[in-house]
Amino acid sequence: MTTDMTKTKTAASGSFYLYVDYVNYNVSGYLAFIDPERDEVIRTIIVGFDPGPMCIDVDEKMLYVLSSLGSSVTVVDTKTMKVTTSLHVGQGNASYPVAIFASPVGGKLYIADSGEKTVVIINTLTNAIIKDVDVGPGKPFAFASNKNSNFVYVACKVADGEDYVVAISLKDDSAYAYGKEMGLTFDGTHNPLVVHPDGHTQITLGTTGMLVHTDDKIGKPVTSSLLDDTVSGVYLDNKMLLCTMDAGKKYLKRFTDLAVDKEGHITYDDFIDVPSFESQDVIRYSRMQGFICITIQPTTTPLAAVQIYTSTGINFPLARFPHVGDLAFSSDTKAYVALINSICPIDLNTARVLPEIPMSPINKDTNQVRSIVCGYRNQS
Repeated sequence: MTTDMTKTKTAASGSFYLYVDYVNYNVSGYLAFIDPERDEVIRTIIVGFDPGPMCIDVDEKMLYVLSSLGSSVTVVDTKTMKVTTSLHVGQGNASYPVAIFASPVGGKLYIADSGEKTVVIINTLTNAIIKDVDVGPGKPFAFASNKNSNFVYVACKVADGEDYVVAISLKDDSAYAYGKEMGLTFDGTHNPLVVHPDGHTQITLGTTGMLVHTDDKIGKPVTSSLLDDTVSGVYLDNKMLLCTMDAGKKYLKRFTDLAVDKEGHITYDDFIDVPSFESQDVIRYSRMQGFICITIQPTTTPLAAVQIYTSTGINFPLARFPHVGDLAFSSDTKAYVALINSICPIDLNTARVLPEIPMSPINKDTNQVRSIVCGYRNQS
């Protein structure tokens, strides 16, 4: 989904705020608001115990901060920069929510509770729980959808060769599991789900790749060796699918218009390998989808890096760091990568690393950055 420029610009500079959650001494949770024009923290608020994954609603008015250890969601108004409420998640001590996702339509929030093996659906207007969806034996850990899809998809981890996907209807919250017979293997950390921009093909990445055609119902899944050893990916509105690979591969896989029809026939316009590096990790695209960045974890050298790739097929020089974590874009000119206790901007036009932004000048060495967001995402 392209975030268009009719969205409310919240920073005084006219840009979109960047949101960074972090912990101090691994306990106290904070949310920093960063103006990307000035690259400085303009406000910090408390967001509860041990914050982690975040998401923003499709209108970018509300920010949701998930606490796995606290089994809660802190709701933040992006305009007033204040906490509006805190929502409890889970029914018992087994609760351990790990992923959060705002629906592209319909005003719903989805929370993957891997401890209770459920997906909690919340009405974002009332903050009331609509339904707890039992997803079966697997632990849910990742979401994907888009504005043209009839479903929100959740990846569920059981064991190697036994993993599967659950499609949850955006209309009536009914759930349908599929892929159990396909030999799927997820690592449980990276999001293996993407959705074709037309909403009618859901693709699951992994050691074995799976495609399924969807309309109002889920079709019969099929596999393709073209997707073997993929890990995660992004599917752009221009129909380019870019996939990261498992740890030993030094390339990305790029497809154009990869899809499957109702009869199970797989089609695509183009397929190439894009040069990359071992240990590809986080993959994200910019607001206007002109850039894709991939974090590269250290392997044979002590330095990590960010690979910058454009939607027109240009590979930039690596931006190198001592450590890389989460990744986000404020625009199509600047990306931000989480270090340990700060974040660092990257000029996308030159691949130049800009000065770090510390979360707090006080006790900065005890801070640990968890997540960064700036705008709505089609994936958790």
